Amino acid sequence: MRLPVVVIALCIAHGVYSQNILGDLFGNVFGGGKTDPCSKDVTDNYRKAQNDFYKALYAKVAARSDNHFVFSPFTIWLSLSALAEGADPSIQNELFTSLSLPREKCIRNNYYDIALHIEGPGRDVSLDRRRSLILDEGLMVNPTWAKFVKDSGLLDVAFAPIKANPDATSQRLKQFLATRSNIVLRGNSVLLDSLDYHGLWTTAFADSSIYRAPFFNDMGQQIGTVDMMKIKKRVRLAHVPFMSTKVVELPVGADGRYTMLIAVSTGNNILKNAINMFLGSIFEIFSALQLSVVPVEITIPRFAMSSEFDVKPALEDVGITQFWRDPAATSYVSHPPAMPGGLIQRVSVKLDSNGVEPTPSSGKGIFSGLVDMATNTATGIASAVGHNFIADRPFMFALFDTRTHTCLFAGAFSRPHGR
Repeated sequence: MRLPVVVIALCIAHGVYSQNILGDLFGNVFGGGKTDPCSKDVTDNYRKAQNDFYKALYAKVAARSDNHFVFSPFTIWLSLSALAEGADPSIQNELFTSLSLPREKCIRNNYYDIALHIEGPGRDVSLDRRRSLILDEGLMVNPTWAKFVKDSGLLDVAFAPIKANPDATSQRLKQFLATRSNIVLRGNSVLLDSLDYHGLWTTAFADSSIYRAPFFNDMGQQIGTVDMMKIKKRVRLAHVPFMSTKVVELPVGADGRYTMLIAVSTGNNILKNAINMFLGSIFEIFSALQLSVVPVEITIPRFAMSSEFDVKPALEDVGITQFWRDPAATSYVSHPPAMPGGLIQRVSVKLDSNGVEPTPSSGKGIFSGLVDMATNTATGIASAVGHNFIADRPFMFALFDTRTHTCLFAGAFSRPHGR
């Protein structure tokens, strides 16, 4: 009988699998009629966990990026979750709370399984990601933890001479992130994360409709010009009074497997005021969306933008401080404990006119005239939305997985000539 006791004790000491083993043991010995929590559909709980994590982070990143930025909260959550799986039991539950992760390992594994099957391959949408924990060569990685994160797909692990040759390491990391910016190395490790997005709308914008147009600031003053692209179709729209914004939902990819929300102010609302509520209110926004009764004219900029920054300060602003300061937070990741000097993320997105399906025909004749008349009369949405949607002033945007509402990237556009 000593062997099972030793095994259980070791698992408890490492904070790994202990709850499942004990549950299985007592279940096998005493029977029990309770439903196995590991077999339940956790999609709704996963969706809420994602939202809880990124709702505050979005505003903190925006404040540090002058409200013109794009970042991916999704992969930040994945990387930090991987580290939390290697934390000492004395601090692990605290980390799980910060990341909105459940205590039961089997349920966390279900969360990870959902997350890592969201970005399926396809010629319609490309989400090219690279994500890695770079450890100094002097560290010895825990093989159990390394195997788990590799097998699950949560995080890649690599080694570099961070202490012995920081200049050469910085050059290698610049190549990894595909950036020309210098990477300042601190600590004995660093988290790197990059995303390059190219996607086809479910329905294309007409190339013939692209035109140069003025772009305004929050006060209505012209600050530059942009290439506008236009489409007329039935879409889901919402008026969000507490944010003083209107929101359009545009399907992305084959069968609308992703969806992009674009939000623009309806009055004199300053962008930063809406940013503080945007992702935090995403459930309310999704529930407020209504399909327009008739086709609505949608006009948005064609643009490409890229952001690169260390997310660590924003994470500290929302209370996630342990990974950088407390050795217990990564005590089962490596020896000595990996204490990342930062989490550097680069995200590039390009929104163009191309789509999976061709631009809808505008039509001719009596029926088309009746539709145009109806469009000028009402859209079926609140009057504050109006008869069209024009993003010709600072706006917010975010790409979601349609089924789970996982936020794959989010940002704000306020500088037509900014990077």
